[in-house]
Amino acid sequence: MVLRVRVEKSTSRSGLHMRVSTYLVVGRGCVRAVPTQTSKTPVNPTYAKGEAYEVLLEVAKDNYVVVVDLRRNPQKKVRGDILVYGWDGSVLLRAVYRKLKIRVVECRVSRGLAEELVRCVYNVLKLPVKRYGVSRCEV
Repeated sequence: MVLRVRVEKSTSRSGLHMRVSTYLVVGRGCVRAVPTQTSKTPVNPTYAKGEAYEVLLEVAKDNYVVVVDLRRNPQKKVRGDILVYGWDGSVLLRAVYRKLKIRVVECRVSRGLAEELVRCVYNVLKLPVKRYGVSRCEV
């Protein structure tokens, strides 16, 4: 299945605002996979300095695409969104990152798989997390 993902790293002119968006392709057991990139199209970034791309990915079966979108405000607080897509392009998990905590908002997978995927991505990206709230996953 082909999946469209936005990759961005941009800052405002003053340097107070920042946006970083990236993706990871992982399988079961936090095994990183390499997707096939079919195209890379430049798009306008959110802020003045930086660059942004729209990438088309071909994902192998039984792999997950995790998209992490982080924003920093003038008070240096980081907030973000986490979206987990299945190999067929369906949204399996949606979570938010605020105050060093991850809270699952929408979940269509088991609690164990959700926690495994979110922990894996934040360990790979080396972002600080105090607590993982995956209590919404009741499948």
